[in-house]
Amino acid sequence: MKILIWSKTKAGKWAAFFLLVFIVSMVIKQVTFGILPLPIPVIASIGVMGCIAGSVSFFKNKDKSLLTLLSILIGLLIIIWTAAEIAFPH
Repeated sequence: MKILIWSKTKAGKWAAFFLLVFIVSMVIKQVTFGILPLPIPVIASIGVMGCIAGSVSFFKNKDKSLLTLLSILIGLLIIIWTAAEIAFPH
C-alpha cells in the first residue's frame, strides 16, 4: 500500500491546508509571545475544521494520506483537550 503525503481529494487538501495553517499560527503565536492578533480559541477552531475535513475525506473517499491522518489526530487532541478543560477547570 502506497501512502501519499499530500491528498488527491478536495476534502483532504482542505484538511492539510487547515493543519498547516494551525501549525504555522501556533508556532508564530509561541515564538512572538502572543503578538499574533488571533486568540487561541480561533486557532484551535482551525485545527478542528481540519479534523472535520479530514474525517470527511477519510470516511467518504477512503483517503489515507499522511497529512489527512495527521489533521484528524491533531483535531481529536484539540477536542479532547477542550473537553478536559471544560470538565476539570483549574
